[in-house]
Amino acid sequence: MFIHYKKTHLEQFIEHIYLDHHITSPEQITIHDLSIELNINVQYSPISSRAYESVSGMRCILLDNRISPIRQRFDFLHELCHMLRHVGNQIVLPNQFVKAQEEDAQKFVLYATMPYFMIRAYVLSDDYNQAIHQLSSIFGVPREMAKLRFDQILRREYEGELLSGRTLHNKFKKNPNIQSNHVKETKVLAYYDPYSNFDGPDQLIVCLDYKTLTTQYEVVIPMDERFQEIELEALNDIIVESTTSGDLICFDGQLTLQVHQLVYRYGYSKRNFVLHMRDIVQLLETDRRSLEKFN
Repeated sequence: MFIHYKKTHLEQFIEHIYLDHHITSPEQITIHDLSIELNINVQYSPISSRAYESVSGMRCILLDNRISPIRQRFDFLHELCHMLRHVGNQIVLPNQFVKAQEEDAQKFVLYATMPYFMIRAYVLSDDYNQAIHQLSSIFGVPREMAKLRFDQILRREYEGELLSGRTLHNKFKKNPNIQSNHVKETKVLAYYDPYSNFDGPDQLIVCLDYKTLTTQYEVVIPMDERFQEIELEALNDIIVESTTSGDLICFDGQLTLQVHQLVYRYGYSKRNFVLHMRDIVQLLETDRRSLEKFN
């Protein structure tokens, strides 16, 4: 179903844990099954959830008995992440380490509740909202959480298509009649992935107007400005073409997109292009080092 999706290292870690302990279906992603397979003692008490390991090596997760069962399951997975992946007492750890561990645990919960290797075993509806409903029902999670995971999968599938040199083709469009946007003036949109390692946008979408496309040699990308954000659902409604690092030039701190190269490659019919932040960051860093060297 998704042929370009690539799992993260964290997803692979969870998949190996599950398969090594024979957790292969959504019905097994429970506190009961996971605690037995992973040999974890679970206790309940009217205090906030936490995990600890005794001097003898016994692993225990203490869950808050005042919260709902589904919240307890999420807390269990959150604490399981700390137990399997993190070391150190958060009380004495620097704030940046605590923040990193908490962010990792939040991602862990999303992947652990809806692991990709289980998702791909199901045939999801071509309808966007129905597919989200299926995930919510199959994995027993709230719709908002299922939507977050599904949007994430669609984004990575979309990104994989771009990296493979193909034009975006996403069948999960709410309106199949929507065509590629033709803007009256050139604009730059930013897609912010909540699970990206970048502080800024993960991708920039440059939408060129016809005059710019047909008359300009290059276009300046104003990296000191905050770009208009675009959500994944809106991004799916735009047909975009891939760019390479060779389509960008950074000189004296100014980043430019080489329009003439895009026209040579795609002609005048293509107006929307995606820029990957990893390429931009690398170019900016190279330019910065060159400036330092000659100043």
